[in-house]
Amino acid sequence: MGEGLHGFETAAGRRRFYLESGLRKRPIGAGSDLDMLMQLERTRLFVTVDNLLGDIPAAVVGGVATRAYSPERVTQDLDVLVDHARYPEAARRLETLGWRRLRELTFPNTMLGLYGSAWSKDANMLDLMATEQPWAEEALAEEAFDQTGLRIVALPYLVLMKLDSARGIDQGDLTRMLGRATPSDIERTVRVVERHHGDPHAADDVLQYATLGALEYERPERRD
Repeated sequence: MGEGLHGFETAAGRRRFYLESGLRKRPIGAGSDLDMLMQLERTRLFVTVDNLLGDIPAAVVGGVATRAYSPERVTQDLDVLVDHARYPEAARRLETLGWRRLRELTFPNTMLGLYGSAWSKDANMLDLMATEQPWAEEALAEEAFDQTGLRIVALPYLVLMKLDSARGIDQGDLTRMLGRATPSDIERTVRVVERHHGDPHAADDVLQYATLGALEYERPERRD
């Protein structure tokens, strides 16, 4: 069993397995109408970034942010990236608003320097995250919004974060988002990953996720 799991302890190993398996199978057809799914109304969340954190630089990341770039998937957690210098202030503001800190978050083997804490209020869950690395300041300086007007992180930085994690669900998100991205969006994402990710193969992985995603979104030829 240990041999079968070799390499899965790192994000790079998980990415390599997913991409090699997917590209070897070369799946054709998404099974759903992408254009129709993208036009569906997005779920409005219980908060906005502004009424949650005020003037603290912040943007939604994680599963909720993916719905701006791919069909929406159900997720119960709200992940928020905030400015490192104002992270303590953001935590105090959550406490003032009635949120309860559950635990500190750990990000094993992260190359992006992430740290954070998990919070709850009523039935809602929120992960507050930050990093001292310059990519976050760059990401928070760029304004991007989803279909409901929610402040989110722009595609290149969302891809950067999901490459760093490379859980199974993240890899599916990478495929769906990059599979429908424009060539210019992919090029810009590659440049961001080259600049900020420590894995020299990560930028090439972006191109491979885009290829795999494009294959999955192709409609198979009709056979009579």
